[in-house]
Amino acid sequence: MKKNTIFTLLLPLYLIFLTISIHAQDKNNDSVLIKACEDLILQKMESDNIVGVSAAIVIDDSVIWKNGFGYADKDNKVPMTVNTVVSIASITKTFTALALMQLQEKGLLNITQPLNRYMPQFNPKTKGENLDQLTIKSVITHSSGIQTDILNNSDLETGKYTDVLGYINETWLLYPPGLAEAYSGAGYNILGHLIKEVSKQDYPEYIKKNILAPLKMSHSGFVTDALNNRTKIYSGGKEVKEIDIRDIASGGIYTDIIDLARYAKGLLAAYNGTNTSLIQKETIHEMFTLQSESVLIESNKKALGWFMFKNDSVFALTHAGSAGFAHAELCLIPEKNAAVMILLNSAEGEPLRRNFCSYFLKKYGISIPDIIPPPVIKEVRKELKPVNLSDDILTKHAGDYAQQFSFLTIAVKDSKLTMVRDNKQYLLEALSENEFVPYEIVGKDSTVQKDNERYCFMDAGRYHILFHKAGNNESQLGYKLNQFDTSLLSKKLGVYDHYGYQLLVGDTKFKGVELLLAGNSVLILKLMTTDGDIPFPLNVISGKYAITGGLGARLGFTVKFTENDKYDIVDFGGITFRKIK
Repeated sequence: MKKNTIFTLLLPLYLIFLTISIHAQDKNNDSVLIKACEDLILQKMESDNIVGVSAAIVIDDSVIWKNGFGYADKDNKVPMTVNTVVSIASITKTFTALALMQLQEKGLLNITQPLNRYMPQFNPKTKGENLDQLTIKSVITHSSGIQTDILNNSDLETGKYTDVLGYINETWLLYPPGLAEAYSGAGYNILGHLIKEVSKQDYPEYIKKNILAPLKMSHSGFVTDALNNRTKIYSGGKEVKEIDIRDIASGGIYTDIIDLARYAKGLLAAYNGTNTSLIQKETIHEMFTLQSESVLIESNKKALGWFMFKNDSVFALTHAGSAGFAHAELCLIPEKNAAVMILLNSAEGEPLRRNFCSYFLKKYGISIPDIIPPPVIKEVRKELKPVNLSDDILTKHAGDYAQQFSFLTIAVKDSKLTMVRDNKQYLLEALSENEFVPYEIVGKDSTVQKDNERYCFMDAGRYHILFHKAGNNESQLGYKLNQFDTSLLSKKLGVYDHYGYQLLVGDTKFKGVELLLAGNSVLILKLMTTDGDIPFPLNVISGKYAITGGLGARLGFTVKFTENDKYDIVDFGGITFRKIK
């Protein structure tokens, strides 16, 4: 028998054995992954007092593992199963983004166009910003400048998602569209309102008809759908009351782990072109492409409706959700046709949620640095060659710089810049007009050079921004606050008690606020809550308005100062406080 004939006969057998070997190896790898996930869940449930968890893994169009752990109803010993319905909270934002892209496919909107082209009633207060630059895309990617949320009437009994637009029209943009990240649930509720306006369907009905039904997500919906098998929720192992939220377009969907896996499979199938009934392949490829490269101040990479991990060989998309007590997360790795998801019914579940998904991402070569955007300050001077600068040049850097919960002060002294930061004093020696090397002042006459660190200034629009570089690490230390006439607000200083609407979602409650001047020039609003005090430096706009400081802050709100015959009143994000005159 000829050699090539033997080869021809043996080749099919070799391919069969090779296929069996690959499948055996895949099953072994899957078993290791599943065992590690189960061990992690059981360990964290015990150590963190988590009552109930469900989770699933999708690989190559198959749910290779799904399971429930603990209880959906602890007192009645009802187990947490793969059919237990849990709030997915902010993962709802991915559904909202998907709905907008479906509407773009139908030619009903274009996400690159200004939001007010489709919603002319959208008209927030601005400090000269051009609302034509506030596009639908900027709202999807949290770079619109719309404030974080509206806290007033945030439960479903007293408010509805379409109310948010009117509330936002009474607030100021935090900063110009496209400049910085401003994570905004309020923005997504306005997007839900936009979906209603454009599609002529109420937001829940649109989602159910165009996403849930095509994917056969029959156990999913909104609180008004009276879904079966809803979990109870817990804090400290004890049941707490769940409040139905107003913000259904940013956090209103409930689902079980089986349906969440269907959602993941539908998105992966569309991306890989095997099922485009949900959305076209080209559209979802656009959705899953990095979209935040042009945003100057970003804390993480973003696609359309998703946070994005991306390195040279692979990318992943994630979104987490927290509904006060329940937690959820969904992670997709489109090019590997893989996904992992987890639902938890306990306030203590966030570390498990985070660790569970991080373990999965790590298996595909993805780590935390892959979500961090490239540095704004690309290069710094390696050689320490000081230069002398005039006081006029130095003075443009002098002032108070606001971060989300703190501020630092820079001044000119003896033709040098000095800085007070975190109760430490520094001398900043110029390497150029905008780059300085710090010397920490120790005692009366001693300084310690920090030659691996730089402080760099940058102008962006009307903002003068300070960055800190320490080796390869970069942080943005805030922007220079507006100077204001302190006499405008001097009579407003003092302690205010909470009155009126109380935040109902979660276990944090408002007790009061205190307005005070720090360093005689920075207005601070100290928010007093049941979880402790939170100081917000304020950028004062006028004697009536201020906004909380910090570029790219996770919490950004308009603060309003009013009065009546009896009380001075402070409005913080829609929550009111008063003091007797």
